[in-house]
Amino acid sequence: MNAAGSGASENHTEETNTMSRMSLNRKLWLSLALVWLGLLGVGLWSAIETRSTMLAERKAGMVNLVEAAQGVVNGYYALSQAGKLSEADAQREALARLASMRYGESGYLFVMDSKPVVLMHPTLPQMVGKPVGDFKDPDGKLLYVTIVDAAKADGHGFAEYRGRLPHSETAVPKISYVVRFAPWDWNITSGVFIKDIDTTYYETLLGHLFVVLVIGAVISLAMILIIRNVRASLGGEPEQAAQLATHIAKGDLTQAVEVRVNDSSSMMAAMREMQDRLQRTIGEIRRSSEQIASATQQIAAGNNDLSQRTEQQAASLQETAASMEQLTATVKQNADNARQASGLAHNASDIATKGNEVVSRVIGTMGEINDSSRQIADIIGVIEGIAFQTNILALNAAVEAARAGEQGRGFAVVAGEVRSLAQRSATAAKEIKLLIGASVERVNNGSTLVEQAGATMGEILQAVRRVTDIMGEIAAASEEQSSGISQVGLAVTQMDEVTQQNAALVEQAAAAAASLQDQAARLRETVSAFRVNGHDAADEPSAAAAMRRLKPARPAAAASAG
Repeated sequence: MNAAGSGASENHTEETNTMSRMSLNRKLWLSLALVWLGLLGVGLWSAIETRSTMLAERKAGMVNLVEAAQGVVNGYYALSQAGKLSEADAQREALARLASMRYGESGYLFVMDSKPVVLMHPTLPQMVGKPVGDFKDPDGKLLYVTIVDAAKADGHGFAEYRGRLPHSETAVPKISYVVRFAPWDWNITSGVFIKDIDTTYYETLLGHLFVVLVIGAVISLAMILIIRNVRASLGGEPEQAAQLATHIAKGDLTQAVEVRVNDSSSMMAAMREMQDRLQRTIGEIRRSSEQIASATQQIAAGNNDLSQRTEQQAASLQETAASMEQLTATVKQNADNARQASGLAHNASDIATKGNEVVSRVIGTMGEINDSSRQIADIIGVIEGIAFQTNILALNAAVEAARAGEQGRGFAVVAGEVRSLAQRSATAAKEIKLLIGASVERVNNGSTLVEQAGATMGEILQAVRRVTDIMGEIAAASEEQSSGISQVGLAVTQMDEVTQQNAALVEQAAAAAASLQDQAARLRETVSAFRVNGHDAADEPSAAAAMRRLKPARPAAAASAG
């Protein structure tokens, strides 16, 4: 069994290989030949079926006629048994009735007994009453004996033999149906010539052949048009298209495709166009993958640079935030100091006002001192005049004492002492006058200075008031500055958060760039399976290998933020 199965498999494989080696034209013409064989087979089968149907119809007609005749005979037999007719009369009338029964154009009945002797024959009356046991057909078959024998077993049956045509000596195939009527030993028979069926069969066969020829011609014309259309649509053998498709599937896009001139709509032309477009597409994909690799390298480098810059910016923002906190504390302290300075300025203004009042009183006192100094100078002048007169009086007393001589010596001494005191008094008065003059001058200078001090104190008072106002404004500005710096600090904090988010986004962008690099590398590896313009797609240098070595750096600021 295994050997038989393997042999059948080998035969099937050989047949498959043989069919696969056949060209499309041979396959199409073979299909047309098979169509013709099918049509002829269908026509022949239809004719044979028609002959079989006609034969069955003729047999059915004979059966119906013979059974009807049997019914007639049974009727007459019943009449004879009932005594209405004698058996001889009943048989005679029955035979007459059977002689008149027909079907079709040439169907008739004849009757014979088992000897066999013909009892009734409507077309050969000369044979009635004659024994026919020795009659043979051209093939040597005992014709009537064969008919009688066909009904012996079951009481009815068909018999085939060769019989002569009416009014002719030509013997042709004939088939008869016989029913045995046992009470009278009759064999009621009817037959038909096969020639009629064959004539109808050949006529039907010719008709079918004509129909087959017409249908075959139409199908052939359609097949020829289809073959031409298929060949025009394919543009070549399917094996060539299959081989080309196999090469394309394997990535070989360098196969030469030959098409007919002005052929732009066939499958081969479409496959050549497909191969050309695939070549262009693969080339563009290869160039695009190179550009993507280069672009991703630049993106990765930019991401690294941006990551470093973001890290530096985050650190700077953190330092700025710390500095802003210190600046906020300093500004708050300055605001407090400004408020304290404003209070001190108010106090200084009050003190300056009091000082101005004191200076005014000092100016008045200095005026009084100046007046007193002038009075003292006048008194000193009087004292100096008294001393001068005393000196003159002492001089006169000395002169008079000198004139008095010894008596006047003691007076002269007294006069000398008085003169000495007067001189000393004059000297002291001069000194006092000088001192008083100097004091008056100093008092005048002091008055001038005090007046200047008063004016200065007024200016100081105005300046202190302006300083007070300015310090108030400074305090208010410091408050606003403190609020603004707080807002700036909040903004810096938000900028720091945004920077951290930017750092995270940079990290995501770096990861996306790395993924894009991997995809570009896989794309180029995929494209490398195709051969374009006589070389592999992987022959050109690629930046993808270099890109695999480039890893995105995670920003430190983002790491610290986490």
